[in-house]
Amino acid sequence: MKKGENINNMLETIYEDRKNKSDYLVNLKDIEVTTQSDNDPMPTLHVKHLTSANDFSFTDRSVSQMCGKLKIGKSYIQKCLPESADLVAHNLNFWINKSKDRKLMLRTYNDNEARAILTDRYKRIDCDRVAGQVLDKLMDLDVEFKYSYYDGDKMNITAVTPKIEGEVVKGDVVQGGITITNSEVGNGSLMIKPFIYRLVCTNGMVAPSYYNQFYAKHVGKIVIDPNEDEQWKVTIEKMNKQLELVANPEVFEENLLRLQQTTKEQVNSHQIVALAKSQGISDVERAGIFERLNHYVGEEFTVSKYDLANAVTNLANDEEKSHDRASFLQELGGMIIFSNNLNQVRV
Repeated sequence: MKKGENINNMLETIYEDRKNKSDYLVNLKDIEVTTQSDNDPMPTLHVKHLTSANDFSFTDRSVSQMCGKLKIGKSYIQKCLPESADLVAHNLNFWINKSKDRKLMLRTYNDNEARAILTDRYKRIDCDRVAGQVLDKLMDLDVEFKYSYYDGDKMNITAVTPKIEGEVVKGDVVQGGITITNSEVGNGSLMIKPFIYRLVCTNGMVAPSYYNQFYAKHVGKIVIDPNEDEQWKVTIEKMNKQLELVANPEVFEENLLRLQQTTKEQVNSHQIVALAKSQGISDVERAGIFERLNHYVGEEFTVSKYDLANAVTNLANDEEKSHDRASFLQELGGMIIFSNNLNQVRV
């Protein structure tokens, strides 16, 4: 697996970040998009009637989310961004004026950055709430933390239980674990999935979302006052119960049996090429998969689904892989294992 952050350092960063984050409920009609200096192509979001702050710099994400709220094509706006902030501001203001007024949740950082523009039904299940509960629970279960990641907006915590392990084939030992992911800005739900850790090459594999998973969308009741909203509490209580899966031998045995079955299921090189194409695997990554299978691109051969899944997840160990790309490859490996047909694999 990729080397993540130190879990304690990550938690310290999360709690420090919390001090710099603020949320506001704003009327769409109170928003005006303005331009900054000629050297900055990104426009500014100005909100009338806010008491503590009025102007927030857009990010690529918040621009895209604003386009979504206005039901206009974000690809056109993104194309305009490096060319003319004035053109972007003109287009967004035009459609703001054409739209019906409604409440939006504006999530900010340092009271000068619009990090997300969401609906007033966005249920905030933030990383500080999740991480504090998760770490206390997992430490009680005597886990080993294998990976942690936090970038200010999304988080990943992955841990394994050394006491729960088994052999796929003789000498190939895997351990059961759990991976927790969350986003604060509308890019994903709070999710808890079983995790499989292969000791022989430190590969990590995420079981698909339909296998013993916990899934909490960031959608709830209309928020009246962000400072008084506590909808997250019920979700955290449910999450704590799901964390028991990390110490549940039955869940691990179910996953182990499936791994053992795939050592006898064969796929050919043509299927691997088709899978790589359908999943957006680059030519370099495909060559890396073939190399890990001791073959070269262009050869015709047959391997087990288990070997293919491990070749894919081993790519995620490369340090140059981004967090998002490594996570995708770990999920793809899980889909290869748990899907009956490679043509049905969807990440």
